[in-house]
Amino acid sequence: MKKILLLATLALLATTSQAGPGEDRQKAFKQVLRSFEPMGVMLRGSGYRKDAFIQHADALKTVAAAPFGQFKPGTIDDVSRAKPAIWSEPAKWKAEQDKFLLAVGQLQKSARGDDLAAIRRDYGAVAASCKACHDSFRGPMR
Repeated sequence: MKKILLLATLALLATTSQAGPGEDRQKAFKQVLRSFEPMGVMLRGSGYRKDAFIQHADALKTVAAAPFGQFKPGTIDDVSRAKPAIWSEPAKWKAEQDKFLLAVGQLQKSARGDDLAAIRRDYGAVAASCKACHDSFRGPMR
């Protein structure tokens, strides 16, 4: 498990290139997705495996906060899909981040239990948090 967390951290660090803020943010969020998506696949029927699920939940917890530090003022570029509301509504932006990180923490906790209904509920809470943030702060593809 420590190897997976180390690899996830190293992969995240490797994503911080000089490509530009929009691309850097996309890479960081893809790291989040690489941990989150396999859990959804398991829950939707490809076979739930508790140990693998826990590893993905731990990796998600490790990388979850990293993308948010990359939203510095004035960093909208040709690749960026960030809406100006990120900077004009900082309290709402911070509240969405906090909600997401809390949901990720709860999912990591429930992943260690045996209540599959709770795990599904907590996975759904993370997904809903992603959607809410995208609805408010992510614009269309350019």
